[in-house]
Amino acid sequence: MKKLALLLILLAVQAAFSVSPGHVKLLEPDEAVVAATDVVDIGLIGPGQTFSIMVSSKVDTGGKYGQGGNWDNLRAESLPEGWSASYSELGPQLKIHIKAPADAKEGKYRLALSVNDEGNREMIGEKVTFYVDVTISNNVVAVSAYPRELTVSAGSPARYTVTVVNPSTASDLFVVEGKGIAGWSFKKDVFVPGRSSSTLYYEIVNKDEEVIPITIKATSKSSDRITAEQGILLRTKSDPYNDIASVRNGLLLYPPFESLLYSFFYIAAAFM
Repeated sequence: MKKLALLLILLAVQAAFSVSPGHVKLLEPDEAVVAATDVVDIGLIGPGQTFSIMVSSKVDTGGKYGQGGNWDNLRAESLPEGWSASYSELGPQLKIHIKAPADAKEGKYRLALSVNDEGNREMIGEKVTFYVDVTISNNVVAVSAYPRELTVSAGSPARYTVTVVNPSTASDLFVVEGKGIAGWSFKKDVFVPGRSSSTLYYEIVNKDEEVIPITIKATSKSSDRITAEQGILLRTKSDPYNDIASVRNGLLLYPPFESLLYSFFYIAAAFM
């Protein structure tokens, strides 16, 4: 009975995604089978970002010989002003890339796309036009740093874990910067896939005893309107406990005597 129930479930899933003439299977950014005039909402992207639409070229049933067929191409039929789209290449999957202008205003936009059987050669529907809704938002990046406050010995490295979150449907490249300590700059490019996150380390050294507010900022290379920042705090002071704790982040180069002393601290830190 369990095997029969599992078989029925598998057949139901297969039937749900079976493609008949006049339909197309959407593969990216989400899976769905759509027909003419159907509307698919793919969520958020930021101004200047590029997202991809990929469909299967295969139709499973019907067609000229009753065995289905294949769509020849996927293309953009209608785009908002200033938007652009690539052309799909012939193959098992048909994929196009759609780019919003860097100055696109926030709001919801509707795009018309189509799959085509040129000349109706395979008799699978000739042309199916469907619609994609996409929302432009500037709020498609978040940045967090841990710990929010850190105390280390003056002259020793401080390390923060920085996470860049990308809720956009589009993958993007972000510039992550740290600002706050004079003469100490940090800038790194980080690729973050759509609907995902990436993590990196931010390391700094301050030789003076002081409390310094630092700003971690992430900005999209697609548009400087896509940006987020996080404030953190660095305290540097000199005392034996902080010397021992901070050298766990790594040893700097010291004169021979100090190197010997800090080697002892490093061994002690391993047991803290």
